[in-house]
Amino acid sequence: MAMNKNIISIITLLTLLLCGVNSAFSQEWEMILQSNEISARNYFDEAIELSNGNILASSRLQYINNVGKFSATHPVLTLISSDGQEISRNEYMKPALCEINSPYLFEKNGEMYMLACYNPDHDINSKNYFRNYDNPPSESIIGLYKLDDLLNVIQSYEHTFPIDTFEQKDMIWQTYPSVYSGNIYMYSAFEDDGNIVGSYIKSVSYSNVPRGHDTIFFFKMDFEGNFLLRKGYEMHTTGGEHQTQYNRQQIVKEDNGYVVYYRGYSIHHHGTIEYYDNDFNHITTRYIVSPNHNPNEENNLNKHSVIRSNHNTTYLATLSLDPILESPNDQDRNVRLYELDDNKDNSAEILPVIRYIERGSANYDPDDLPWRLDDLPYCAVDMTSDGDIYFAYTLNYGSMGWDDSWVIIEKLDTNFDTISTFYYDDGVDLHTEAMCIKTIKDDGLLVVTRTKDIIDRDNIWSKVSKFPASAFVNIEEAHAHGLKVAVAYPNPGGDVMNIRTGLRNATLQVYDMQGRKVHEQEVTEEVTSIDASKWSSGTYVWELRAGNGNGRGNENGILESGKWVK
Repeated sequence: MAMNKNIISIITLLTLLLCGVNSAFSQEWEMILQSNEISARNYFDEAIELSNGNILASSRLQYINNVGKFSATHPVLTLISSDGQEISRNEYMKPALCEINSPYLFEKNGEMYMLACYNPDHDINSKNYFRNYDNPPSESIIGLYKLDDLLNVIQSYEHTFPIDTFEQKDMIWQTYPSVYSGNIYMYSAFEDDGNIVGSYIKSVSYSNVPRGHDTIFFFKMDFEGNFLLRKGYEMHTTGGEHQTQYNRQQIVKEDNGYVVYYRGYSIHHHGTIEYYDNDFNHITTRYIVSPNHNPNEENNLNKHSVIRSNHNTTYLATLSLDPILESPNDQDRNVRLYELDDNKDNSAEILPVIRYIERGSANYDPDDLPWRLDDLPYCAVDMTSDGDIYFAYTLNYGSMGWDDSWVIIEKLDTNFDTISTFYYDDGVDLHTEAMCIKTIKDDGLLVVTRTKDIIDRDNIWSKVSKFPASAFVNIEEAHAHGLKVAVAYPNPGGDVMNIRTGLRNATLQVYDMQGRKVHEQEVTEEVTSIDASKWSSGTYVWELRAGNGNGRGNENGILESGKWVK
């Protein structure tokens, strides 16, 4: 029903447009951060809107080392004007130190702040390698940095903590030496009641002989960098196991306390949820069980993020690893959006799942390349002021993230019924991945993406894109802002042509280059597969029209169209 109403509303909007009603086209822009594969690689990870309408974006910069590979990272911030122009960019490298994850960004009383972690740089080939210095560090830093209008640090508040300095020196350790060495990794951070509430993980070094468990610390910090409260708890993980599995936000504020989301720690649980009071005293532990749970397979939360709804539940976006019935030793890699009843007054050990949706995300050949958690797609969720939901993920992810892919952005109502579904990518033969989304003041959206050229693999870039709210309602504006209603894949393809679309009660028509219609059918599902085995090799044009094929779209009645190559 929600899909049918969506089609009606789209047709109504298009009818008004075609009848001469003026439409206010809001500005949308992209800020591209091109990586230089010769000397440096720089990626956007997150962006926030400031009170004056400007955008503050965080990224991680890696310089190439003396063996031709990229060394450990350090933070970079970019300030972007409300109309998409770069105002300032600043790097924050510290001698002998590196960061493990991107800094967290804050604004307080019109002032900008960066919360970052620095750890000894264990990459022996790095120009910033800690043993290249007279006094190599054995401590990590948690710092809050106050910035001026050009992103210069005008006040620095730093805390140092001793860490495990053991070095394993084996192949796994040397792949990511700064990750698998003892370090501090920021887990979550957000503003709450005028202070920063967050958590960080203090990791032991990776070793074939276990060196103990990692520790998670929860804290409250004021904007002068003072710890008002700090408590630590031993974790189940050891030696950096956690660092490739989490996104940016895993804690939600509940009445009189906090709820923390972790991966599951056994094959019986999809996720582990810990409850704490306002002083971070532990209250209880509960669990999530996947609806498609296979007790013989791990299906932990991965790359997950959470936000609190406006009706006392939590939305959880996560990667889902589901067993394939026809091949029990294999797994289907999808993404899910859950709504969970995580109210602390609910005493059930297994968290009730109010509703969830699942979307196909990753084409993956297990015999192609080894599967690694950090090579699986991110997904993200955020909410508008009136409670609608934005859900973003990557479709056609591919083995190790090298297939021609695109970003899906869905707008959902509180029942997870689709209001609109659009597609966002940079073109053919490019792998575009959703990294982060953030709702802005007018209920539009900031989208952070990363793109790799799958032909020229040295060509990599990331970008922050700003979309007005109208771009997710009106097809004409969606097109004006680079969004698409439907996509044909794989492209080029073989004997099967797939059309993925958020539209329903629409008609698909396919033509060869001589204008002859080779196929027509009604579209009623999210993915429609067409048997193209009898078609000749070549290029085909597909058109998606409302209703029976004569519906109002553009001047030709077309809602969306494209080319597909067999």
